[in-house]
Parts: sequence; C-alpha cells; structure tokens
Amino acid sequence: MNRWLTVWGSAGALAFGLVGGAAVETAPGVGAAFPAAMQETASSTLDGVFTSAQARRGRRVYNQNCASCHGQGLRGGEMAPGIAGSDFIVFWTELPVGSLFERIRVSMPEDGPGRLSDEEYTDVVAYMLDRNDYPSGDTELPADKAALDEIMIVAAE
Repeated sequence: MNRWLTVWGSAGALAFGLVGGAAVETAPGVGAAFPAAMQETASSTLDGVFTSAQARRGRRVYNQNCASCHGQGLRGGEMAPGIAGSDFIVFWTELPVGSLFERIRVSMPEDGPGRLSDEEYTDVVAYMLDRNDYPSGDTELPADKAALDEIMIVAAE
C-alpha cells in the first residue's frame, strides 16, 4: 500500500509515506525517495516508549499551542483534523514515530511552525501516544528523528 503525506514548511515540501511497505521520505529538491526505516525496528508504540511525565509535559504544550485547532480531546475542529482515535490510527499505523515528529515539527503550530523546541515537539508526540492508549514506560522518547524512526506506530492489539 502506498500512502503519502506532503508537508510544506520553510524549507519547501517534504513527503512522507509508505511505498511497498517500506517507510520513505523525500527531501526538498530530491526526486527519488530514500529509506527512512528500511531495517526492522527495535521497538513499537506498544513497548512503552514514553514516560507518563513526558506525556504530562506534552499535554501542557499541546494545551498552549495545539488545542485551539485540534480540540481539547484531540478529536479535531473546524480547521484541523483529529489526532486521536480512529483518525490517528488509520493515518499513522505502520509509520515510524519519526515521521509523526517531523510532520509536527515542520508544520505546527500553524501560526508559527518550528517555534517549539525539539523536546517540546517530542513531548507532544508522547501526549498523542498517551491519548491514543499506548502504554507509558520508564524511558522518554528521544528528541532525535533518527532514533524516533526506529519506533513504529502500530495498531493496539
């Protein structure tokens, strides 16, 4: 199944998606895709890849920067899609957490993409995973895209 998400940011367009089951992304000005998570990942969102404390920090950042568009329950609003429940699962399952992180980092908040720190964006991702009923663990999500690409978003069993 091929799925693509194009994100427009100050650096131009980035495309993320699945091609033939492999996660790929393209860089601005590059026509061919290159692998982002070709090898089997070491973990998934079912493995407790964020902490409860990180999700709580993410909730604060979300409430200050995201809730006005995406809603308090992450279910979307007039101007923004839902980012919890089936909306989240249908779009993000089988993609690496790094793709979610990068999508948010280059395009959110809408009125100032990139204005948050990588740690704040990662905390928001942890909050999103928490609100989508993924288990917390003992280790925080790292604020590093390459490391986040090693964690796959999978459907809860």
